[in-house]
Amino acid sequence: MALRQCCASGSLHSGEATGRFEKVHGLECYIADAPSGQPTGIIVIIPDAFGIALANNKILADEYAKKTNATVYLPDFMNGFVLPVELMISLKAMSATGLWNQLYKVSHALYLMRWFLPATIYLRDGSTRPRLFPWFQALKENEAKDLPIATAGFCWGAKYVTELCWDQTKTKDGKRLVECGFVAHPSNIKYPGDMEMIVLPYSCAAAEHDMMMSADQAKQTKDILTAKTAKTKDHGVEHEFVMYDGAHHGFAVRADENEKHEAAQGKKAEDQAVNWFKRWFANPSPSV
Repeated sequence: MALRQCCASGSLHSGEATGRFEKVHGLECYIADAPSGQPTGIIVIIPDAFGIALANNKILADEYAKKTNATVYLPDFMNGFVLPVELMISLKAMSATGLWNQLYKVSHALYLMRWFLPATIYLRDGSTRPRLFPWFQALKENEAKDLPIATAGFCWGAKYVTELCWDQTKTKDGKRLVECGFVAHPSNIKYPGDMEMIVLPYSCAAAEHDMMMSADQAKQTKDILTAKTAKTKDHGVEHEFVMYDGAHHGFAVRADENEKHEAAQGKKAEDQAVNWFKRWFANPSPSV
C-alpha cells in the first residue's frame, strides 16, 4: 500500500491537451487560454515532480480554464527536469506479487533510483525558489496587473503555494502576488509551522492514505485552518480542508481511472479547486 502513496504513483488520464506553449518571463509555459478571451483571472499551477511534461497536468490546466474562464499558466519551474511518466509503470510493478514479478523488481528498483536521486538535486529549494517567486512578481506586474491570481499546487508544488499564501513576498509597488491558493496531497510541508503562517484564503484537498501527510498532520492542518477561519471570516478571509476517503497520494492529478472511487475523488478535488478560484476571483479578500 505504501508504494501507491509515493509521489510517482498513478496513471495517465485520457484526453488530449489543447493549450499552447510560450516563453513567459524566461520560463517555458503551457498556457490554457480563457474561453471567452476576457479572463476573470489568472491561475498558476505549480505541479508535482512530473511537471510540465505530464499530460495530466496540461489537461488539468485546460479544465481549469474552461470551468473558470481564467487564463491558466503551467510554468516549468523545474528548469527542464521532470520525472518520466514511465516511473508510474515501475512503481506499479514494485507492488506486484508472484515469483517472476519479484525478479523484475530489481530492474524497476534501479530505474527508480536512476531518477529519484537526481530529483533531490534538481528540485531542491535552493534551485527552485530563485526562479519561482521572481516569476510570480513579474506576472503580477505585467499580465496580471489588473487581474487576480490564484495558484494550485500538487505534491512538490504545494509547498510553494503554501508560502505564497503567507503573503510575505510582494511586487515592487507592494501588491500581493496571489489572491488565494489550493493544494492537493502536499509534500515537504513543515507542521504545524507552515500552516500557521497562512493568511490568504487557502484550500486543502487531502488523501486519506498519504505518507507525505500523516493522519496527525492532516488533523493539525484542519484544526489550524478551522481556527483561522473562525478569527478572520468576518473580515473576508476563509480557509477550507477536505479529506477524501479512500484516496491515495497523487489522486487529484494521477488517479488510476480503472479505480472508479479514487478517480471520482480526483474529480471532486478538481471541483473543489474550481469553486475556490471562482469564489475569490469574484470577491477578493481584503488587504492583510
